[in-house]
Amino acid sequence: MYKYAEVIIDLVSNAVDRPFHYTIPPRLQKELEAGMQVTVPLANRRCQGYVLRLLKETDVENLRDIISVADSKPLLTAEQLALIHWMSLKYYCRIIDALHAMIPASFRKEKRPKKPQAVEVLKTAANADLKRAPAQKRAVGILLEHGRMSRNSLALHGVKPETLRALVKKGIIRFVDMPFEKVKKEILAPETRPHLLRDEQKECFVKISAAIDSLKAQRILLHGVTASGKTEIYMQSITRCLEKNLTALVMVPEISLTPQMIEHFEGRFPGLVAVLHSRMTPAEKSRQWQAIIDKDARVVLGARSAVFAPLDSLGMIIIDEEHETTYKQEDAPRYHARDVAWWRARYNRAVLLLGSATPSLESYYLAGEGDTTLLTMKERVTPTQLPPVKIVDMRKELKDKHRHIFSRLLLEELNGVLERDEQALLFINRRGFAGFVLCRECGFVVRCSSCDVSMTLHRDRQQMCCHYCAYEEPVPEICPGCGGIKIRYFSAGTQRVEDEVKKLYPGVSLIRMDRDTTTSRKAHDHYYRQFKDRKASILIGTQMIAKGFDFPDVTLVGVIAADTTLNLPDFRAPERTFQLLTQVSGRTARGPEGGKVIIQTYQPAHYSIEAAAKHDYCAFYDQELEKRSQLAYPPFSELLRFLFSAENEKALFEAATWFTELLEPFNNDVEILGPAPASLYRIKEQYRVQTILKGEKLSRLAPAIKKVIREYHNHKPPFAVRLAVDFNPLVVL
Repeated sequence: MYKYAEVIIDLVSNAVDRPFHYTIPPRLQKELEAGMQVTVPLANRRCQGYVLRLLKETDVENLRDIISVADSKPLLTAEQLALIHWMSLKYYCRIIDALHAMIPASFRKEKRPKKPQAVEVLKTAANADLKRAPAQKRAVGILLEHGRMSRNSLALHGVKPETLRALVKKGIIRFVDMPFEKVKKEILAPETRPHLLRDEQKECFVKISAAIDSLKAQRILLHGVTASGKTEIYMQSITRCLEKNLTALVMVPEISLTPQMIEHFEGRFPGLVAVLHSRMTPAEKSRQWQAIIDKDARVVLGARSAVFAPLDSLGMIIIDEEHETTYKQEDAPRYHARDVAWWRARYNRAVLLLGSATPSLESYYLAGEGDTTLLTMKERVTPTQLPPVKIVDMRKELKDKHRHIFSRLLLEELNGVLERDEQALLFINRRGFAGFVLCRECGFVVRCSSCDVSMTLHRDRQQMCCHYCAYEEPVPEICPGCGGIKIRYFSAGTQRVEDEVKKLYPGVSLIRMDRDTTTSRKAHDHYYRQFKDRKASILIGTQMIAKGFDFPDVTLVGVIAADTTLNLPDFRAPERTFQLLTQVSGRTARGPEGGKVIIQTYQPAHYSIEAAAKHDYCAFYDQELEKRSQLAYPPFSELLRFLFSAENEKALFEAATWFTELLEPFNNDVEILGPAPASLYRIKEQYRVQTILKGEKLSRLAPAIKKVIREYHNHKPPFAVRLAVDFNPLVVL
């Protein structure tokens, strides 16, 4: 019999970031289980907590009793409890932060979500006199015509809740819980049947099926060019899982950006798909979560946080566009969904399938090392193959006195598209900080000689600064590359592109998609359907239009400024540039009319741009891997970023310097970079400084590094400086 419980307190505080021991009172000993939500005393207050373990013995004296249990069933499974522990170690986060990431906030409340309700008419309705209640009479008429309907459907017919409540009191109708399957059938997604696989697809599917049948943890990288039919392989692989009574999880970079994915999976697996993403209301998310727990939903489709979906008998996890940075959480706990998915695959002896036309260097490197099975598809399933790509040298445009944001070639092709009543995508990326200093005569960009990243202009002190090693130099007045004087601070954005298009084509309908225009919950779906229904001829956007969209009438993709991503102060900038250019190029030539791509750049000879223009992933991979090897960047090392932020600049540097000195004993094992100003040095009146550790297998130093972090938090007097720890950050800005 267990007498004690190890409980984590539900408070986000370093002071209580450890398990507390409590006595299990006799009245709770039979019902208490690990994973349950409980109320416990802490000092002079009552707090909510979660039982991590049950114990027969404890060394702690003077224990207090658990007060109560929130529910009759555990909120957390054994798998989730193990995952919480792993995440807190790997990502240097609080235990409660890991737990909060795993369970939706609305679901952690003591009130569990109710199932959606339907309304049905009782036999007494035939004898009811509703002459003086026209609204009630109309509601009954609708129900008699259509049969049982959900409350949401009746609301769409204008039936108010008070009308339904009055009819319930009269015994004319009643509310009944709707099974999850019935709820999903109300979603209007046309059912689809499996497509006949082509030879390349069939070969890949056979190997994936064998991996599912083996019931062993396996990691597979599906490297298929854009429009090669990866989604069909995903769906047929899920069918294989369901046939074996296994469940499946499908992850996409951002569910709200790919509404067509919802259509695909709802159509193929009607009544079985739960959808999880950040744009859902708390109530919607709770209902979907409950459906997964109740085993009504056997397939989960979602964005990053869906990796924690409480599926049992998990047979497969699919991560589409596995290279995307959106799979990395930017706030605590700063986990990468790909790593969490692999942990879950190993725990469940499941298959992790990573799909991408432009795999991350880390994933492709693991395939080369034999830790991942590599499957390749080089042919498209569309009527036309990969589109031709033309690179426009914007330096030449400038020399020829053409100073417009659109090159002459892009203007010519855009005119042709509009004349033929086709569609075009215009892409420019401004995610994060996009400023850098560039020579408009030769394309030279000021870079750090030690770190091989672009240096950032700090206008307040007119200095170029490397945000890895803190090296600084004055802003050049003359180009070090060609001696030219046309040194410019480069910046461009979607709004300027929109303004220019309106000036050139005042009567043409267009859509702009970026963070400013897609703030509402339904915005992505609205714009997607508008463009799909050809209510606009031109779509302008950031990286959110570079993936997931399938528009057969798009015959032109224009990349306004490839340099925007290429010259970010980040060693991953060339990789990100190649991926974005390749992905956005894949949005065209999907229909019978074919298509073409035009890339505008000041650096036409850069290897990432040349490789993207040739659709040659291997050429890019070889050159980029060589650079990473020389500089000992991932995948040849791991990174650990310590980001300090405070309003007081002096206190900030004092805290960062003191902390970095504590890391000196690790100097023989790792390289210590910093402390140095972060790329975005001041955000919301907070100054930001960072220290980065770079070395092989940093994970083995985790226990010692956590002691340093604890020493920092226990410093007396406390530093008025926030510390955020990020293991293997994907974006360092």
